[in-house]
Amino acid sequence: MRLIDQDCHELEQQKGSHGFVVVGAGRAAVIDPGLASGFDGVIAELRADEATTGPITDIVLTHYDADHAQAARRLREALGASVWIGSADADVLRHRITPRTRLRRVLRRIFPVRLPDDVRELTGSGEIFPGLEYFPTPGHTPGHYAFQWRGVLFTGDAARVSADGGVRDFYAPLIDDRPVAARTVRLLAERIRSGSVDWVCSGHSPITRTAAPTP
Repeated sequence: MRLIDQDCHELEQQKGSHGFVVVGAGRAAVIDPGLASGFDGVIAELRADEATTGPITDIVLTHYDADHAQAARRLREALGASVWIGSADADVLRHRITPRTRLRRVLRRIFPVRLPDDVRELTGSGEIFPGLEYFPTPGHTPGHYAFQWRGVLFTGDAARVSADGGVRDFYAPLIDDRPVAARTVRLLAERIRSGSVDWVCSGHSPITRTAAPTP
């Protein structure tokens, strides 16, 4: 694992998207463990670094796409950790909600994600454990969530991230609801401008340090 900031690391062996580990309050969470094909590398990496992180207690998913979430079920079975996902995204995977675009419907079918039976569903805003905050960032998917650990913001695929930590719309064909996604981008930009964010960690853009807020 590569250290980003205090008690915050990037996974280096997973496949599909960027994944992270945060540690605190006697808990440790994996954020977006990636594709099932990367499971062996991720579990080996976590076990090799357990002296640093302690046991993984939680697996938190920004959204349901396979490149972020497919390894979660198997990782939960290996580690006994709780899996968390937005309630609306859980309903998409259970076929209770139909994705709004044809591309998203095709992707859900070609790259399936199975949730554990005891998955924990996120609604509203709150904390996974003290210090690991979650809040809704829908648009890319209906139940997309972002997370913040101290000064590190994890945006999943809610937005693309520029070199100075600014955010802009994600790739249009992959957005479930464009007006909602645009509101989410504005919400993230406001949070970054507030000065509470030092690092922005997204699903696919490079990890970036934010520009200092204007006095």
